[in-house]
Amino acid sequence: MKFHKLDSFYIVTDIKEHKKLKDILLKYIEEMPQSNINSDGVVVSKTDWNLPSDYKRDYMDLFFNIITPYMHEMSSKLKFTGWEIVNGWYQVYDKGGKHDWHVHLKTSYTNVYYLSLPNKSISTQLYDPMNDRVIKNIKVKEGQVLTFPAHIIHRSPVNNHDNQKVIISFNSNFTNPELTTSNK
Repeated sequence: MKFHKLDSFYIVTDIKEHKKLKDILLKYIEEMPQSNINSDGVVVSKTDWNLPSDYKRDYMDLFFNIITPYMHEMSSKLKFTGWEIVNGWYQVYDKGGKHDWHVHLKTSYTNVYYLSLPNKSISTQLYDPMNDRVIKNIKVKEGQVLTFPAHIIHRSPVNNHDNQKVIISFNSNFTNPELTTSNK
């Protein structure tokens, strides 16, 4: 088997509404029922991942309304005419929280909105298999969305800080490529 390099990418998007959204979204998340994960390399102190899919998620309704124009822009820049969000969830990482290496199945892109990021050292890390290295220095900060191909192995490193890291993650697909023969 011979591997050939193919450049890939990740996208960092500034959410300009972040300052006025942050406290509202955190309040909605705080009001969600307690549900955590502590198994198989995942230590998340609060999440809605385990809740039924039909459970009312006020934070997600607000967030999806805010993210829509950004997704339209991203879709256009990637040369697609359509997009969809497949699912979404939040995760709260207290001190000691982490999510070991994993990928997201049955989707094209993974997206992570940093609602609260007390230190850049605990932002998402990606694994580059062609160079056998961990990419730890992604230039992302609170109030931004990190988007990358869902097949890329990634993790949330251990939160060694006293403040919580809170993210909203969602999977997305882009549809209807808009390439013509002039798009070489």
